[in-house]
Amino acid sequence: MNLNNGRWGPRNGRAAGGPDPAEGPEVLVINERELRAFIFRVYSSSVVLCLLSAIPWIILSALGVKVSKDIPVPSFVWLILAFIIVTVLSCIRQTPALTLLCWGLVLGYLIFFTLFGAYFMHLIPVWVLLVSILVAGFLLALLHFYGAKGPEVLLPSIICTCCILLLLFITMFVLVILFAVIKDLRYLLALSIVLVIMILLMAPFQARFICGRLQQVPYGETADCACGIYMHFTFLVSCLLVFAYYYRKVND
Repeated sequence: MNLNNGRWGPRNGRAAGGPDPAEGPEVLVINERELRAFIFRVYSSSVVLCLLSAIPWIILSALGVKVSKDIPVPSFVWLILAFIIVTVLSCIRQTPALTLLCWGLVLGYLIFFTLFGAYFMHLIPVWVLLVSILVAGFLLALLHFYGAKGPEVLLPSIICTCCILLLLFITMFVLVILFAVIKDLRYLLALSIVLVIMILLMAPFQARFICGRLQQVPYGETADCACGIYMHFTFLVSCLLVFAYYYRKVND
């Protein structure tokens, strides 16, 4: 949906006194109130998703429960399933007819990623987890506020962002292979640092997209947008926990 004079939607239709236009996308125009309502739905939904993962993790960390003893399934299985689901979600265009399916995929991703994280909560003191959640939430909110309200001249362009993210993604892929083969925590630490940098770049860009600052608005795609924010939050929390775990290991 394109941004045109305060209204969002692809421009299509017959001009006054003009000929019929060629076939094109259906016109969908929303006003400022509808845009604000959409933004509110996205961020309120993302907060609920984040809490649905944070609360079980806090409980498991406080109780020191070892989930691996009760669920005889390797943790990476849940991670693979989570990424399969989010890949399917990214390939589906969210329409009113597919809204329930998209939200079902989002909840499936949430369940599997929460299960993956639950395997490691007994290794983390509950106060460290709480601090990580608060820091991640505050930092992500700050990044989205900057993306939504910051001056355009101080925000990176789309081409610059994509090029940097491509280099970081390649670096992350190499680090994943090195960690899987060598099992050295330093590679996991480096992987977490790269992932944090990627989030620092992607979060403001996502906020600009949601708020219509890129001349397009993903109106109606609440599930996709909320899932993106939730992914950034959980990845950021996970990276902060890796930092804390590595620091404790080094100083033991």
